[in-house]
Parts: sequence; structure tokens; C-alpha cells
Amino acid sequence: MTDRTHAIAYETIVQLAEEAGLPEIGVTDASAFAELVPVLQAYEARGRTGFESGTIEERVSPHLLLDGARSIIVATLPYLTPESRSAMRQHPVGRTYGSVSVYAYGVDYHTVLHERLDALRKRIEETTGRRLRVKFAIDTSPLVDRRVAERAGIGWIGKNGLLYSRRYGSYVFIGSMITDLEISGAASKPMDVGAHCDSCQRCILACPTGAILAPGVIDATRCLSYVTQMKGMIPLEFRKLMGRRIWGCDVCQTSCPENRRAELSMVDLFRPEDELAYPELIGILALSGRQFERTYGHTALAWRGLRTLQRNALIILGNIGKAESLPHIAPFLGHARPELRASAAWACGEIGGNEARTLLRNSLETEQEQWVRDEMERGLMRCEERRDRQNGSDC
Repeated sequence: MTDRTHAIAYETIVQLAEEAGLPEIGVTDASAFAELVPVLQAYEARGRTGFESGTIEERVSPHLLLDGARSIIVATLPYLTPESRSAMRQHPVGRTYGSVSVYAYGVDYHTVLHERLDALRKRIEETTGRRLRVKFAIDTSPLVDRRVAERAGIGWIGKNGLLYSRRYGSYVFIGSMITDLEISGAASKPMDVGAHCDSCQRCILACPTGAILAPGVIDATRCLSYVTQMKGMIPLEFRKLMGRRIWGCDVCQTSCPENRRAELSMVDLFRPEDELAYPELIGILALSGRQFERTYGHTALAWRGLRTLQRNALIILGNIGKAESLPHIAPFLGHARPELRASAAWACGEIGGNEARTLLRNSLETEQEQWVRDEMERGLMRCEERRDRQNGSDC
């Protein structure tokens, strides 16, 4: 039997993790991540995205999350399956579709990782003969998950700010278990962002919005992964850059040479389901709340709800620019949510034509919100400018 004053070997943790379905594991002590303080101060000076939680002190201090914390067990779970990789390369033909980031193709990783970390906890308790005090962290705690995993020896942080597992590249989910158990053989790797990237700049150059300001320095508010999940209206400068992205962005990963050598995932739960990788946009506009929950409720893209997905679908339909989508866009010009009315107005302005002009003019007669009116007027202006360029023909 092992009590609180005795350590369990790291090798034992690795074996128990494999039994729990966690193929890659690392361990570090629960001391503070003091080296992150200036990094986080600079990040906050640029402005938070709103997705982070906690103060800087809470983000670098595991003991504030679990009193008596001694160790942090970190697990990564790969999500790029052979089927997912094929889906990324084979866009559908003949459909009005949007693209979803590969991490959201299957079952919500929060659920999968939590279940497997909890299974690991139970195995450790059976091995040590005592109950553990634990705190799980899967994108749900103030800790900087990537740095915790790096210090635990799982991998390194690339210039795109993502953790790179030695086995699976950047296509990994990270989950941690802070515990009062002492573990011998814990790693303590220094922070070394971009060291393995050498002179490569591909992710920096490929980013559609220029969100990677310097190696490891990300303006998260410009990242399309954030933009597609943000509340409210999509800023004008990002709408065209979204392309067909209805949820997330993988450009900094797909452009990375390191990921070409990555081992693929065999986790069945992350294999793409039906049309989840490339959902039909018109179908998303037609969903009820109950239908959305039934179709997407078990996935990682469900957390922002149906309206966020519909807002993004309207923006993408504007980018695609097909007039046949206007009858499906039109009802949203009268939606209760102003960001949906504004997104529909923008889409009409991008599609153009007599029908779009009529829809926008009619909507202006009843619209009360000034900023939405501004979107409608801009849409009409784009239609008129396009018609003028075509010598009086339709937009």
C-alpha cells in the first residue's frame, strides 16, 4: 500500500494509462509555472479573447486549484484518424457546404478525455490502495495546458503556439490531472517555444489573418478558430477570410511539415461522422434547437449553440455567392437575434441581384437597430456598385 508520503513510479503510471486508453502520458511536479508570468502579462496587454479563465496567479499556480497538489499527470489523445485525414483532402462536390476543423469531427474530446483520465485515477487508486485527491483540467481550468504538457516531457510548443507531441504532431487533445500523489521520475522541461521549428516560417506565412505575430506569439482575437466561435457579429475584416470555415481553422497545422510525419490516431470516437466534416449550410439554417442538439450535441462544436453556427453559415453563403440560397437567407433578415439579421444582410449584399436588393430594401423599412441598418445599407451599396460596374445589369 502507498500512502501520501510515498511515491509511485512514473513507469507504473505509463502502464496504467495505456490500460485506460491513454497512449501518451507525461508527469511533472505541481510547482508554479513562474516562467509564464511575463508571457501572460504580455498576452493580457494585447487583450484577452474571453475564452480564458482565472487571474495570472491562478494560471501559473496548480496548488490554487488543488490544495496539497504534488504532481500533474498529463495525457494527450490523438485525433487525426486515417478517415479524418482523407476527409480533409476530399471536399464534397455539388453541395453548398461549410468546413469544420478536424478536431470537431467526432465525439466531444472533453467527454472522452475526462472518462479516460477518470479511468486512470481509478486504476491508480487500486494500485496504491488509497483515494486520490484530484482536479481534472481539459480546457476547463486556468492552467496553460500546452506548457503543462511541455514541462511534463510530452513534446514541444511550435511557432503556431500549439503543442507538438513527439508521436502525433499537433493533432492532439491535452488533459491533465492534478493530484496529491507524489510520482517519482517526473519531468521538468524548460520552455523552448519554436526550438524544433528551426528556420521554418510556413505556419506564420500561411495564417489567413496574420494571427501569428512571432514564434509562439498569437493574437488570438485574429485567429479564425476564435473568430468562428466568438459572440456577436463577425468583424468585417474576417468575413471573406473565413472562406467556407463554419467552425475552426486548421491552416497552421496542415501547412506544417512536422505534421506530415505524425502518427495517426486509432481512436474510433474521433472518426468523422456522416456530413460532420462538411455540413450542408442550407440544412444548418433550417435546424431547430432540438434538431441541432440531436445532430451536434455530442460534438465539440455544440458549446456555442445553434445561433453561432447559423451566423457562420450565413457569412459563408455570402462568400459562396449563389443566388439560389437567397430564399433560405431571407427569413433571417427578420430574426430576433440582431447578429443573424446583420449576417443575412451581409450575405445578401455579397450575393447581389434584384432579389437581394428587394430583400434588403424591405428589411430596412422595419429594422430598428442602427448597426444592423448600417449592414443593410452597406449591402445595398455593394449591389449598386456592382450593377454600375456591369453597366446597369444585375449585381
